[in-house]
Amino acid sequence: MKKLFLTGFAAITTLVGGAAVAADLPAKAPAPVVMRPACAQFGGFYLGGHGGFGSYKHNFNDPNSFAGTIDDGLAQLSAQRTDESFIAGVQGGYNWQTNCTVVGVEADWSWSNIKANANFSDGDAAPATDFASVQSELKWFGTVRVRGGFVLDNLYLYLTGGGAYGKFERNFTVIETGPLTTFSLNSDKVRWGWTLGAGAEWQWARNWSLKGEFLYIRFTDQDTDVPGVTINGVNFGNPGNSYTLNHQDELWVGRLGVNYRF
Repeated sequence: MKKLFLTGFAAITTLVGGAAVAADLPAKAPAPVVMRPACAQFGGFYLGGHGGFGSYKHNFNDPNSFAGTIDDGLAQLSAQRTDESFIAGVQGGYNWQTNCTVVGVEADWSWSNIKANANFSDGDAAPATDFASVQSELKWFGTVRVRGGFVLDNLYLYLTGGGAYGKFERNFTVIETGPLTTFSLNSDKVRWGWTLGAGAEWQWARNWSLKGEFLYIRFTDQDTDVPGVTINGVNFGNPGNSYTLNHQDELWVGRLGVNYRF
């Protein structure tokens, strides 16, 4: 009986002593909780490239009837022409992000080579037909814009707007057939304008994203003064008078691109 009592007492002492030692040990810290960001991060500098499609509309007017001084059938010429072409270029910018709100600036440049041509005749039978033609070519264009919007998961939805610029080469030609004489006026200028649009950018890897956007670009009107001249005894306009040729240009752009964020 005494032996059984001593055995039980030793077991109880061991259990109590073990519990006391365990109580003296520091508690194990819980594993840290890793919080997933509420949305993808688009902040910082980025560079990229794009390709797409441009639809160009050119309005031409000869309101003072410069060509009409050659033939009444060419009086007050007016035409609206459109052309479409592929575009390609580069872009870069910087974004500031607070939580899931993103505001940034972006500049881009695109090659275009889009042409709009219009041809006119006085309606007389050949070979007495007099002609006029106008050609406007948008060689390249670019924008400098502000972007702003929200990130939903990995998708950045934004509105954008700012300034635009474009390189235009133009030619205006009038041909008098009796005697055969040609007047030609050429210009090569950078025009300025404004742009508005919207887009979306999807982050598919840590530093990479795909973007798609639509832009409307309106360039400032170009009024070209043309003095009346005499060539080969033929008066193109009345000498001493000045005439105005008016050009209006607008562009719709749809493009896809890829960006790398640093």
